[in-house]
Amino acid sequence: MNSVIVISPDELRSIIAEVVREAMQTTVEPEVWLPVPNVAHRLGKSEKTIRNWLGDGRFTRYSGGDGKPYLISSLEVEALSRSASSSPDAS
Repeated sequence: MNSVIVISPDELRSIIAEVVREAMQTTVEPEVWLPVPNVAHRLGKSEKTIRNWLGDGRFTRYSGGDGKPYLISSLEVEALSRSASSSPDAS
């Protein structure tokens, strides 16, 4: 048997507001592609170090090469930044 639930516009607004609040709290920061100089600045390293890390495979999400500037995933930069702050040997 089907049931019909009737709610007021105010109750509906309240439900929607709660769902939006919950969704905003669990949303992951969007991925942005950062050039090497920005990554170096964020991590407090030289651009050469960041390029070496690219060669060593420390970053898995990047684009560029073949004459194009390298762009590195902001999500990986953030993850590396968090691990570096918890480990003194992360350089």
